[in-house]
Amino acid sequence: MASDGDAIEAGRGTSSSQSSGYGIDDTKSIESSVLKYREENGRRYHGYKDGSYWQPNDDTQNDNADISHVKFLKALGGKLLLAPVAKNIERALDIGTGTGIWALDFADEYSNTQVIGTDLSPIQPEMVAPNCEFFVDDCRDDWSEIFPPNHFDLIHIRGLFGSIKDWPALYKQIYKHLKPGGYIEQVEVSINIRSDDNTLTPDNPLTTFCKLFEEAGKKTGCTFEISEVMGDIISSTGFINRVDTAIKTPIGGWAPDPKLRDLGFWALLGFDLGLEGAQVRRAAKDRKIHKYHDVKVVYAQKPFPPDSTETHRNTPPR
Repeated sequence: MASDGDAIEAGRGTSSSQSSGYGIDDTKSIESSVLKYREENGRRYHGYKDGSYWQPNDDTQNDNADISHVKFLKALGGKLLLAPVAKNIERALDIGTGTGIWALDFADEYSNTQVIGTDLSPIQPEMVAPNCEFFVDDCRDDWSEIFPPNHFDLIHIRGLFGSIKDWPALYKQIYKHLKPGGYIEQVEVSINIRSDDNTLTPDNPLTTFCKLFEEAGKKTGCTFEISEVMGDIISSTGFINRVDTAIKTPIGGWAPDPKLRDLGFWALLGFDLGLEGAQVRRAAKDRKIHKYHDVKVVYAQKPFPPDSTETHRNTPPR
């Protein structure tokens, strides 16, 4: 396994697509130490900064990530984001891009925007739109090495729960590298699975499953409960015009409403693919248990300087 120093040299700024002009090494072949994945219990994990992200990066997990993308789209009403971002923004950054599916869709919809996705694993496609690029990077490192301040119009985060020890530090970096008027948007799932009619009991395997994630977050210092607190931390960083949205997301097809039932199907599909335990799988599929969790979205804006006259840039006309 490569050391952190070796991984940074081999990984940070290594591009898997086009050159971005950020001093990023434009190579088609990712260095071997970045691709030296770790195999454990039949699953594959990233090699760059080995152990700093808890989920696998193998085909099963990548399928799960793409299924979750559909779930998030349905939860957000078919939208890639909720922030009122103008169509003519210049630059967007997707942190922890995973398979790159959100960045690819965003680059397609915002065809005049340069879209960058960063991740610990180079698992994204090489053949991408001219306005989209991926490279290996750790968002916890100093961004000043590759991005100038006041640079992005949008910085997007999704599904980084359980991965970051110092969220305030990450939000400060985002604040620094957003343009005035630019938006942060973060989408996370709550690990608090519950029911409104007490069909999910305290002794259910799903309840135990949630408690194990809570305990894991406390032991590692990387909370899985960021969805509950991210809005307040974002506000304390200096962002303004914050909007919080909680979207009730059934797990399984038990909901009477057709849209919620469809959302529940996709939630269960991703849930089932990502699970290992048989008891938890059975509980997740049990339609008698009216279980759900929340998809939580927070977006906020970096304020303009007090003497600025550009108070409406990056906001589409109403």
